[in-house]
Amino acid sequence: MIVVTAACGKKGPPLAPFVRVPAAVAEVAVQRLGDQVYVSFPVPSANVDGQQPADIASLEVYAITATRPPETDEQRKLATLIATLPVRPIMPELPPAAGGVEVPPLPAPPGIDRAARAVVKETLTPDLHVAVELPLPKGAVAPIKAADEEPVAGPLVAPAPAQQPRRYYFVIGVSPRGRKAPASPPVPVPLDAASSAPGAPQVTFTETAMTIKWSPSPDARSATFAEPIAPLVVPVPGNASPAALTPLAPIAPLLVAKSLGFQSEATTYHLFEVAAADVAGDPFAITVPAALTPQPLAVTEYVIPSVTFGVERCFVVRPVERVAGAVVQGPASPRTCVTPADTFPPAAPLSLAAIVGEGVISLIWEPNTEKDLAGYLVLRGDAPGDTLRAITPEPVVGTTYRDTTARAGTRYVYVVVAVDRATPQNVSAQSNRVEETAR
Repeated sequence: MIVVTAACGKKGPPLAPFVRVPAAVAEVAVQRLGDQVYVSFPVPSANVDGQQPADIASLEVYAITATRPPETDEQRKLATLIATLPVRPIMPELPPAAGGVEVPPLPAPPGIDRAARAVVKETLTPDLHVAVELPLPKGAVAPIKAADEEPVAGPLVAPAPAQQPRRYYFVIGVSPRGRKAPASPPVPVPLDAASSAPGAPQVTFTETAMTIKWSPSPDARSATFAEPIAPLVVPVPGNASPAALTPLAPIAPLLVAKSLGFQSEATTYHLFEVAAADVAGDPFAITVPAALTPQPLAVTEYVIPSVTFGVERCFVVRPVERVAGAVVQGPASPRTCVTPADTFPPAAPLSLAAIVGEGVISLIWEPNTEKDLAGYLVLRGDAPGDTLRAITPEPVVGTTYRDTTARAGTRYVYVVVAVDRATPQNVSAQSNRVEETAR
């Protein structure tokens, strides 16, 4: 018997095993604050084929200063590696508790986790402002200007602005086997100088709010706008008929109009709360400073609608400007620290009244509403004198008091004051005075 079999696929060598490479880093964001550039991005959680978790061991952050973005491998090779961030391996699951004793978790190695947002900080030094000449892509030809090229006739216009170098940042993920993921798109940061630092913040406070004021940057920009160019008007000779007109020489076409003005947005400001002193922290836990001001301020004052007494708070202000199409925050102002102290007494108690009884004078008044109220002190003196002494050694919490120490036949004057829980305590003004004769 002859058995005939047929294959369902094509003949050929076996396929190579699929190479696991982490996905390219997406959503790289950069923010420049003075000479500090913060580069933030999410750690990939999947491979290029979408499989999870990502086979990734580290992330390499590169930067290069150039007049155009690096787009080819040859151009990216000229970039400088400014940081390498290890990605923590996936920790094995802990065994179940034995005998009611939980197994302690394994210590996590230094680094960052998948899907977390990483932040790298670079300080811009003068040498980093020097641009690197990128090689031309293969097949590209550099423009050649003819030596005998005639200048173009036309109205005088300003030359096109030269392309200023920028600092470009990109990130590459690396697998445990050393295989590199595609580079993220380069993200530029302008290197143009912003306005100088504003004046140190001046902080004042009330019982419910803090007000921060500062003087503007000495070289703060003001908004300027280019004036629109008026169209050219050719006058028609008077008393001329179409038949008598001599054809005029053709007017040379105008060159493309270019603005001679400088369009800019006025300097605005962001307020930041900072630590009292600069301290070195975890290099894998860098955070991008967040401003207290939701939007840049066109004014030089900001009000925080809350106060925490006894807690030191420090502030700096930075100018905010749009430079080369990007928002740049300038250098920080000198730091101002203040510890608000509660020197605000409660309001005076209202509507104090006295009711005399046999061997007792009862007092009653309206309650105060302060949140830090500690209570009330009752003061008494012989009428009509002004010498009053407290007859309650400690503040009473309620709004009534029974004076059982009054001597029958003596006329007394009473007042009540409110006190708070501040140290030292703040004492209110006196309530209204009441007089009564004890029985």
